[in-house]
Amino acid sequence: MMYQLKMSSGDKYKITEKEAQELMIGSKKGLIGISSLRGVVNMSFVESIVPEDKIDNSKIKEGYLHDGTKVIKKYGEWVDANNPDVRLDRNYYPEIARDEVISVEEYNKKLLK
Repeated sequence: MMYQLKMSSGDKYKITEKEAQELMIGSKKGLIGISSLRGVVNMSFVESIVPEDKIDNSKIKEGYLHDGTKVIKKYGEWVDANNPDVRLDRNYYPEIARDEVISVEEYNKKLLK
């Protein structure tokens, strides 16, 4: 299982369960190395560490699907941002059925990598 490490700056990172457990045990302070990120984080700026399956995505109002289609939430349902009258197939886009659309911020971060 993967965990989300959220910083007070709003940056979010995926870390392994083992790394999350190590960060949560004891009173870690200062800069802590995280091998999967190939970097360090300052524990003073860690806002939360939670399992990915516990993240509430209900506040996301626009995002992207796995194939890059931009979508918006209209009346509680995800629709194509360019043509809101088009019905999206939940079988082809299972992230719609699970309400796990990638936010615009996360999508842009993936593009920059």
